[in-house]
Amino acid sequence: MYATKSTVMQFRMDAGLKQDAEELFRELGTSFAEALRIFARQCVLTRSMPIAIAMPRHESASGAFAQYADPDKRKLEGNAFAKAMEAKYANAR
Repeated sequence: MYATKSTVMQFRMDAGLKQDAEELFRELGTSFAEALRIFARQCVLTRSMPIAIAMPRHESASGAFAQYADPDKRKLEGNAFAKAMEAKYANAR
């Protein structure tokens, strides 16, 4: 279905990121270009972005979304799950 490689793509990327990605893909036994073709094929096959978006290693869990946090709600939600489970199973004891 996608047998020939007939389209050229160009895009801008940070030089350091490109170098790190090229090194990684060489270690994985492929090229950057082939990795992009694999990514595109998986997107088409799964009709989605076949990657997990993760928090950068240098950020803490509390720091990653701190700018969106509402300090007043944080106090209320502190142990919300534990409280909900206690309430749910209070009669089961």
